[in-house]
Amino acid sequence: MTEQQESQVTPQPAAAANGSKNRSGAVLGSVAILLALGLTGGLYLHGHKNAVAQQAELAQLKQQLASAISKIDQSSNKDAEQLTALEQTQQRLQGEMQGLQNRVLDLNDKRPNDWMLAESEYLVRMAGRKLWLEHDLVSAITLLGNADERIAALNDPSLMPIRKALAEDIAKLKGMPRIDREGLTLKLAALSDQIELLPLSTISMPEAKAEPDQAVSTNPDEWESNLKKNWVKFTENFITIRRRDGAVEALLSPQQEIFLRENLKTKLLQAQLAVYREQQALYEDSLDKAQRWLNQYFDTENSATHYMLGEIDKLKGEQIQFDYPDQFKTQAMLEQVLTERLQRILAGN
Repeated sequence: MTEQQESQVTPQPAAAANGSKNRSGAVLGSVAILLALGLTGGLYLHGHKNAVAQQAELAQLKQQLASAISKIDQSSNKDAEQLTALEQTQQRLQGEMQGLQNRVLDLNDKRPNDWMLAESEYLVRMAGRKLWLEHDLVSAITLLGNADERIAALNDPSLMPIRKALAEDIAKLKGMPRIDREGLTLKLAALSDQIELLPLSTISMPEAKAEPDQAVSTNPDEWESNLKKNWVKFTENFITIRRRDGAVEALLSPQQEIFLRENLKTKLLQAQLAVYREQQALYEDSLDKAQRWLNQYFDTENSATHYMLGEIDKLKGEQIQFDYPDQFKTQAMLEQVLTERLQRILAGN
């Protein structure tokens, strides 16, 4: 074979290699295309599913929004109805208030003195409260007097029966005995402060009887008497007997003395409370016991004890409880007059 022929035959392996490379590239391209198509399809399918789910959620949200808007509209309609009703009620109340104001002004023009009459009735009620709840006789008389002054200022002859009843109520209260509660309690407190200074009673031993003369006589006829005297002198060295007349009481111990003084103070304090509560029985019982303890345990010859006993005896004679009237005649009469006038005003007369 010639060199030219050899040169023509030698390139054949390179061409075969290029053919195989082209086939491999084609296969890889096909695979890449298939992968791209699969990936694209998967992405499309995933996106489609997400889009469907989002559309469903969007539809649900739209439905919920529509329901909420409907409820809001209904609530707004109700609020509007309520607001309208409230406005109508307010207008009606304003009209009624204006009518009442006009009526009050008209009443003031017709009967301007009725307010003073109502004030008098209030003062009478306050006087009753002072009398029955607080037993304040002075304040009750003052309030009734103020009520009478207001009725007198009306200058209305039809109210003369009320003024007469007021005068009777005031006279009845002025005729009742007065009690100086503050003065009584101050006296009792002063006596209580003096208890610590009072001396207790002590044992007073009676004087021993004088012994008869034991001198022996020289007269033989008095031998019997001389024998007795000698016997007495003989026995004096063994036993001495002296007679004493009178009862002897034992002294109180220090603890008993403290209890006695505190109990005495307690009785005087009970008497003070009874004065404010107007409890006559408790007042007298407390002073009786205090007086009895003073006589029994304290030195009655001492000037301080003697003074306290005298003061307690005076305080026992005080009257601290009274029977107050159950009601004022004026109260019912004022209420009746006010009711009649109010009915005439409401009737338009």
